[in-house]
Amino acid sequence: MSSPTPAPIKISDHLYQLGTPFYPVYLSLGAQGMLIEGGTGGTAELIAAQVKMLGIEPERIAYMALTHTHADHIGAVPRLRQLWPHLKVMASPKAAAALAHPRHLEQFLPADRMISKILVGMGVIDELPPVLENYDFSVDVVLEEGARIGLGSGIEWHVLLTPGHSACHTSYYESKEQVLALGDMAGYFDPGREIIWPNYFSGLQDYCLSIQKLAILPARLAVLSHNGAVDLGARPFLEQALGATMEYHARLIERLASGEPQSDICQEQAAWVHSYAPIASVKAIEFLVGLLCKQSSRVVEQVAGAPLGWSAAPSLAAGA
Repeated sequence: MSSPTPAPIKISDHLYQLGTPFYPVYLSLGAQGMLIEGGTGGTAELIAAQVKMLGIEPERIAYMALTHTHADHIGAVPRLRQLWPHLKVMASPKAAAALAHPRHLEQFLPADRMISKILVGMGVIDELPPVLENYDFSVDVVLEEGARIGLGSGIEWHVLLTPGHSACHTSYYESKEQVLALGDMAGYFDPGREIIWPNYFSGLQDYCLSIQKLAILPARLAVLSHNGAVDLGARPFLEQALGATMEYHARLIERLASGEPQSDICQEQAAWVHSYAPIASVKAIEFLVGLLCKQSSRVVEQVAGAPLGWSAAPSLAAGA
């Protein structure tokens, strides 16, 4: 018996959530359509089926705007390109360079396979997606800071370069409906438990500055790269994300400064995160916590010149 296709979620008059709650993709509709996020390899056919459920001709969807190049945000790109050859992929300059790097595919494939196994385990898909002969991640349109993407019917997305989660991270703001597509710039948010796990993998200072940059926009709704939409009018979500980041950083520094082995911190934190966010293997999350230790330590070293002795994290591919 095949897994049922979850229905698309209407967020506003011009915006739908596709994919799965753990790995959502957003469809913005004006006269033309644009996908925000690049999905996963295991959700590509699901996204295509949901578009069909909405009664939308794929030819209307002109663009796919990427937030960043982590595997769980680009996996559907080559598969949807095969289904919809007209689709133009849009990304930041650093994202375009990363996707063109000779080692990109080598790093992507084991991570995407890990995510597909998680989707099979959740019952979202029945089997791993077939291996492709060609994985085309090329970027058709390079997006600079301040660029605008007009879809017609008054829908226009503004491009904001927001490094910190990754060096290539991009967020998008749509002024008509006051929607902010945050990507992973607010960390991993569990709405049921009100938990935010900060994700400043490429730089703590950049991460905090990017959150502040986004917080000044007159947005009423934020769509996240995991777990859907957040009503920004209900509470100061970005302020909450910034506070959680400072608290998490302080705890990491305190533990590292006390001499606690980084490996113990990574194992304990990975088990905690995986208990409510099983979006990657425990080993992969350990790797990510290692990056957080690195970035927190780097800030302290820059200010005080006192190394805390973080160690290199293990290979993500090895734990996938």
